[in-house]
Amino acid sequence: MRADIARKLTRGIVASFLMGFSAHLLLLDGLDGFLWSLIFRPSTHFAPGYSWLAFRRVQPGMSRDEVVKLLGEPMEVHDRPTQGALWRYSKSPTDSHYSLRVVFFSDGGVVTRVVHEYYVD
Repeated sequence: MRADIARKLTRGIVASFLMGFSAHLLLLDGLDGFLWSLIFRPSTHFAPGYSWLAFRRVQPGMSRDEVVKLLGEPMEVHDRPTQGALWRYSKSPTDSHYSLRVVFFSDGGVVTRVVHEYYVD
């Protein structure tokens, strides 16, 4: 009886983990990103403070300081005259398939757009 309960509990925990992991992939990169990542091996490097949970919390209107508190410093910063800046939190060492993570800021320093997709090259 106890062995049966333990098996059911283990199956439930594993199923919950797999559903949560799948939801993460679907929420950040969408179903197409999930499918592409199965076909093409990703070569993503992330910024040292990056976490997928924190990246999901970045929203338009947040300040640069708020983003740094969530994600740490970006890997690259590109200041664009009259267009604000973009911060990259991921890159591919091979310029190949990878999970793209970019935060765009206005001239005033607030988030205008958050990009999360699976890039296929």
